Amino acid sequence: MVVFGGDEVSALVLDVGSRLTKAGYAGEDMPKGVFSSLVGTIPASGADMDVDVDAGAGPRAIRQGGDAAAGGAAAAASAPAAKPRRFVGDTEIFRWREGLELRSPLEDGVVSDWDALEALWDHVYARALRAEPTEHPLLFCEPSWNPREKREKLCELAFEKYQVPAFYLGRSAVLSAFAAGKPSALVVDSGAAFTSVVPVYDGYVLKKAIRRAPLGGDFVSDQIRMTLENLGVELVPQFMVASKMPVDPQAPPSFVRAERPNTTKSFTEFGMEQLLQEFKETIVQIAESRFDEKSYRKRPQRSFEFPNGFNRPFGLDRFKCVEGLFNPQYALTRPGAEPIQTTITRLIAECTGECDFDLRSTMINNIVLTGGNSLLPGFADRLYTELHLALPGARVKVHAAGGPLERRFGPWIGGSILASLGSFHQLWISKQQYEEMGPSVEKRIH
Repeated sequence: MVVFGGDEVSALVLDVGSRLTKAGYAGEDMPKGVFSSLVGTIPASGADMDVDVDAGAGPRAIRQGGDAAAGGAAAAASAPAAKPRRFVGDTEIFRWREGLELRSPLEDGVVSDWDALEALWDHVYARALRAEPTEHPLLFCEPSWNPREKREKLCELAFEKYQVPAFYLGRSAVLSAFAAGKPSALVVDSGAAFTSVVPVYDGYVLKKAIRRAPLGGDFVSDQIRMTLENLGVELVPQFMVASKMPVDPQAPPSFVRAERPNTTKSFTEFGMEQLLQEFKETIVQIAESRFDEKSYRKRPQRSFEFPNGFNRPFGLDRFKCVEGLFNPQYALTRPGAEPIQTTITRLIAECTGECDFDLRSTMINNIVLTGGNSLLPGFADRLYTELHLALPGARVKVHAAGGPLERRFGPWIGGSILASLGSFHQLWISKQQYEEMGPSVEKRIH
């Protein structure tokens, strides 16, 4: 097989995010495999009972766990030291299992759990893409602040365990700018865990100016959760509802709670996040202009039915609950927690302020918006309005892909384009180079 030859390379592109993992072949428009980045673990002695996290079931309607349930207990009993079971992929982790712990391999965008990362890579090769790792070069998307020791560990993992013929670490911000067709840009990535602002100039990241804050999808979910709790809404995840009866709007719910013994805190939070995510996608909207309660109170209301059957319309609160992204005055905080003082607009202003004076106009005129949290209705319009007010006289231009998939998969699309170019073959780290230089070969990549 031709290892370095443009389209003939048949390279794989892998982007492990805080919430979603995207994997596919270079040169394609969209990733073939998109699944949750969470990895489930059950101790060897744990029960193997499962129920869909997003499907109702009776109080005792707990389905036995497939082909592993019948012989699993006997096999585990006879094994001298059985390893914990791991579950990867939406069909696995969305099912309730007794004692199932869910964990992300990333912390602040950087790999912290290498066993969980390997489980994700195994799933990509064995099930999502059904590809042989030794036959495909791999481009892996990394955060712009990834430390050197993590980069070396990724090279070691790719070459030592998976025996890939070639490897490349691509900065997510650079790839997002590349996907937007811009060599220089200010990449605003609002994802699940945080919002980062990264300046990219001629394909290089200006590290000293990087700014990031926990203003991502998790922050929005927490704001929604506190808003609903203040309104007296009981939040019950779908997997905890056995059955329900229809009720009138704002009437108390009538439902039967399912029995789920030994449910872990992490799985409960995962189920709660699914509920909040659905609410966010259905109801929540960001005010396109500066938030004013009097004017936005007149906006049409939208109704939402919760998993337990309770339903009610939401008006002003569906705008107010996410206003903390742009105005700390409206950000809710839990007792004992420090309030969020920064905003996305302030992050951009601080980032551009750290750039050289000659580059600031280029950055402001080429703001690339990416990340799943940026898909909230009104996000791009509000950002444009706030920047015009914060930077008077500046020529502000926000580039936000119209299609939701392009914005969600920005770094992966950029990597797909880059790895399919014939001129990119000079940038691959080959297995021979790794064998000569060891993990420090990653220094070849800027």
